[in-house]
Amino acid sequence: MKHITQWMMAVALICSAASASAQTTNTEESKSYTVTKISNPDRGEREVDGLMAGGDRENSYTWRLAMRGDEIFIATTRNIASALVNMYAPSFTASGMSLDSFWAIIDAVTNGDIPRNDANEGANIISYNRQTGEFRVVYTGESKVYYRMAVTYGDNVYFGSYSADPNVGQYILKLDKDGNFTKVFETMGSVSLRANCEYDGHLFFAGADDREVIAPGDEDVVAKMAVLRKSNDDDTVWDRVADYRDFGQTAFDPIHTNWAGAPIWELATHNGYIYATAPTHAGFVIYKGHPAAADETANEYGWYWQEVAGPTNGINNPGLSDVEGGELGTMRSLIGSVYEFNGQLYAYNFDHAFGGEASAFAGMMQTLAGQDVKASDYLEYIYNSLQNPQKVWCLNDETGKFEELTNFTALTEGTTNEYIWRMGEYDGQLYIATMDAGIFYNYMTQLTNGSFLNMTLEERLTKLAYINSVIQILLQAKGEELADTLRSMLETLKSFLENYVETVQIDDENVQTIVNFEQLLSDLQSMATIFRDIIIEMIMDALTGDADEQYSDNSTLQDFLQQIMSSLQQALLDLYSKIDIEGIQKYLFINQLVSNNEWGFDLFRTTDGETFEVITRNGFNDKYNYGCSSFLATEEGLYFGTCNPFYGGQLYLLTNESEEGGVTTGITDLHTQANGQSDVWYTINGQRIAKPTKGLYIQNGKVVVVK
Repeated sequence: MKHITQWMMAVALICSAASASAQTTNTEESKSYTVTKISNPDRGEREVDGLMAGGDRENSYTWRLAMRGDEIFIATTRNIASALVNMYAPSFTASGMSLDSFWAIIDAVTNGDIPRNDANEGANIISYNRQTGEFRVVYTGESKVYYRMAVTYGDNVYFGSYSADPNVGQYILKLDKDGNFTKVFETMGSVSLRANCEYDGHLFFAGADDREVIAPGDEDVVAKMAVLRKSNDDDTVWDRVADYRDFGQTAFDPIHTNWAGAPIWELATHNGYIYATAPTHAGFVIYKGHPAAADETANEYGWYWQEVAGPTNGINNPGLSDVEGGELGTMRSLIGSVYEFNGQLYAYNFDHAFGGEASAFAGMMQTLAGQDVKASDYLEYIYNSLQNPQKVWCLNDETGKFEELTNFTALTEGTTNEYIWRMGEYDGQLYIATMDAGIFYNYMTQLTNGSFLNMTLEERLTKLAYINSVIQILLQAKGEELADTLRSMLETLKSFLENYVETVQIDDENVQTIVNFEQLLSDLQSMATIFRDIIIEMIMDALTGDADEQYSDNSTLQDFLQQIMSSLQQALLDLYSKIDIEGIQKYLFINQLVSNNEWGFDLFRTTDGETFEVITRNGFNDKYNYGCSSFLATEEGLYFGTCNPFYGGQLYLLTNESEEGGVTTGITDLHTQANGQSDVWYTINGQRIAKPTKGLYIQNGKVVVVK
């Protein structure tokens, strides 16, 4: 039974298919808004995309956007999906599998969706010029350094770095008005300097500060958590206003050793306080701080900090989690963020989706390698997180309670969304974007969720090429013994195809397509009937005496029948003990959600925090756009960046229409009339055209929508 299960898992991994491609529409319109794809507008789903002209699959996360003058600066992160695969590769190559073999299997499973990149390369900071429409790389980070923050403050733009490598130091990078980059603060490795806000006339960053001295008795502290205030006189002076002691047991939580963790995740200001969020295993916690008043106990920096959601807070205890009371050791609501809109403070949660995906991936690879692992164990994290929808809370300033927005929760129930990734404000509305893990979970369930039957011809041919590569590599590595095993498997597969596959003529090419699953189910039922008939025949032989010689040691027919039933019962018990019923149940639950959902990030907006409008459920017709992590409000509209660790991150622009049918904002300083000419038309990327068709354009210095 174990070997059959392993063979079935291998077939599921290698023979499954990625979901079908769909025609991508780059402009989506309604009566109220227009969304236009700015980067590589001619590229669609499953085409090499990205920010740079011609395509760039490596800088796949547009983490943050910041504007200065005509330039929008994009802080990017390298391909995290590739990095995740690279991280697990050594555990398999150490057992004798070559790196080429490992990646050949990955390609066969994902149909080449995840690029094989150099995990040591640093990420880029990319500039988009609103005048010319040009994208260009303005800075490249050191090996294994990524960027998760970009903010404009005064004449300068500041960027916060991140690395999962503890040996790689992190820093705050300044871009001055003359175009020079300078590191103005540096600290330890394996942290994220992503939290940022402006408060009381100063720029604040938060994360960690290795200048902190650990007090006696605190040797077990995991993170030297810190909130830093920049001097307005010297960009290299960053004074602490909080250290690890201001965050209690959070600084000791082992989550901060995790590769995706960050000591402080987000900062926001509200009612005279800085609010800071931090991850823990029992739900994310929230603190608030300000310069200490006369009746407040100040820390050594003159600030007062208190917990407003966490283990010692009596109102929101032990933190904000989608599990009542938190749940130590799960992947749910580990991380959270805060954002102020219309004078109210909102909080929202993250599940550690990559942790769940990594667990499932490792378990499936171990099964394929013949190791004895249980699906109920390696599917646990995904199963738990998918049962709980992602949530948004709003702080009741009178009671101090973070109250759940149940109308929003209803939008994420029964979906594969695993983050509320980012909030942003534009034109009096709050925008809420998610991360949807459905495309990742599909690689695990693709054989059973229907996507196998939806492959395009191109995807089928690609899949066959990847499978052939796996076979050839394995044959070379393992020799004739494995060759015999593979030939046997292929003969079995050939017999299966002969019975249940029709040959269809398409463009003078013979394409094999599975079409007869009903016959397969019928034959399986017949096999069960044959098994039943054999048992009945054995009993009938005994009743007629034909089995007397074979079963001469049985004194009576009753003893014989009892022996048969006991043996059958034991066989069934043995079979049942080898079947992971709990694992099957979890798999079917995950499979159903993946089957019933549109993949790609969701985008919602609200004016009042109570009613919500759905902008997209599918990453704007690109299921590989699994997340949206950045917003930037400008005079021409709301820019937002996507996360696409398959084919490259993208940049979009959303504009609202006025009641008269035009847009709510014009661009008076952008693409003005050339040489005094009137009726001059440009694309949103700055290319002059003779006559517009349907879409978003600039005419005589103003943005207009042509329908």
